[in-house]
Formats: sequence, C-alpha cells, structure tokens
Amino acid sequence: MSYATLLVPVEADPEIDGRLSLAIDLANQFDAKLIGVGAELWRTWAVGGEFDGGYAAAAIYTAETAVIDADLQRAKAKFQAASAAVRAGSDWRAAIQFPLLEVAAEARAADLVVTSPSRRHGRSDYNVAAPAALALQTGRPVLVAPADATSLDLGRVLVAWKDTREARRALTDALPILQRAKAVLVAEICGHAEATAAEARLADVAQFLLRHGVHATTQVGHEERDVSSAQQLMEVADQHAADLIVAGAYGHSRLGEWIFGGITRALLTQTQRAVLLSH
Repeated sequence: MSYATLLVPVEADPEIDGRLSLAIDLANQFDAKLIGVGAELWRTWAVGGEFDGGYAAAAIYTAETAVIDADLQRAKAKFQAASAAVRAGSDWRAAIQFPLLEVAAEARAADLVVTSPSRRHGRSDYNVAAPAALALQTGRPVLVAPADATSLDLGRVLVAWKDTREARRALTDALPILQRAKAVLVAEICGHAEATAAEARLADVAQFLLRHGVHATTQVGHEERDVSSAQQLMEVADQHAADLIVAGAYGHSRLGEWIFGGITRALLTQTQRAVLLSH
C-alpha cells in the first residue's frame, strides 16, 4: 500500500518554498505523482454607481484579475521548475477561486494533501488555504509540516488514539507511512477508570496494524488533574522522539466558525513536528 498521488498548494510567494521542497521529497519517497494547485480570489467587491454604467466595477475586476493572473503564473513557474525533480511526474492546476475551495476540489485526484503554515505577506482566505481548514474540508488526509521543513524523516510515528471515527480514519489513511516507519507507538490518554478498556482498545489497534505489516507498541496515559491531555500527548511525543503525529481532526461549527477540540488545536499550533490529520 502506498500513496500514488500527492497534492500541494503552491503560493506565488515566498520565492524560497519549503513546503514545495517537502512535497517533492515525499513524492519521491512514495514514488508518487505530485499535483500543484494555485488559487486566489478577488479581494475587492465593487458596485457601479447609477451614473457610470458599472464601468468602475469592471475596471476594478479587470485590474485585480491581472494581478491574480500574474501571481498564478509565478506560482506555476515555481512549481514547474521545482517539480522536474519528481520522478513519477507532476501536474499543475490553477483557478481564480478561494484557495480552500479549489484545493478541496482538486483533492479528489490525490491520496494525501501536503501543506504547512503560510509565510505569505498579507495572507488571508483569499490567497491562502489554511492547514486547519484543509483538514476539515478536503476529505483527504492532510500532512501539516513545520513551516521551515524541506524534508521529513518518517521513521518514528506516534498515533494519538481516541476510539472515534476520526481516529480510525486517520489510522487507515496513515498506513503507507506506518508501513515504512521504524517505530510506531499508539497512545491513548484516558481517565484511570478507563485504563483497562483503553488497553483492550489499543490491543485491537495493534493487531489491526500487525495484519497490515506494522509492528506497533501501545501506551495508556492516565489523565492528570493539572495537566491537559494535549500537553500529556506532547510529552509522549517527546519521549518517543516522534517525527510525526497521526491523529483525527476534531471540531464543530459554531455559527459557521470551526471550533477545534483541545488536542487538535494543540497539534495545529505546535511547530516542532509534522502532523497527519484526518476528519
């Protein structure tokens, strides 16, 4: 089992793009094709006055379209120059659209989305697809790397287990990585009363992985009164020297705004290691 196609959002700037280098490195690790996606949308919404016949609005849209076209051409040139190094080939796709919507749509052709926090000046939903939103909207696993990462060692992996749909999906989505890893730890943080049940759950997960060729160890962490589960998970990651954390992405919508659970929020804000999220 492997990833056959990876997708990476490509921005017009910065010129030195660690995310793109990382995506190329991962594509070659998995012998996968790489799809680059560029997208931006107009920021200015104008309504023509009753005396100008809409000419002012048309002029504004024409000017902004020219700027976006230039940005997308720069992104395309950057991608095509760099992706010549992808052994399995590459493809470029672009549109004048909200980046999140365009990347989510193009993700239909990919097994894994590779991204990182943006360093773009003046970034907004009009020119950047935020990693958190991608994890919730693409319907694909999203690997979020530290902003400076240009390659990843995926030898040591921590699976943050919770007996939920999202965690089960994340485990399956990560199988191509887990099958290549040298050390896999599946950990669950739970209350003391749940410890025995958690051990049984993790034994099932370990057996599932073993049937897929992954030898994993398990660990139950007991919730502590003065320490958050997210902090405990990070401590386990440090002890395991994890290169990657695999987890389900949990959140709910409050008046159209996604509010993340504590562990998901912590994973998205930490900058030490890569995270693979599935929702």
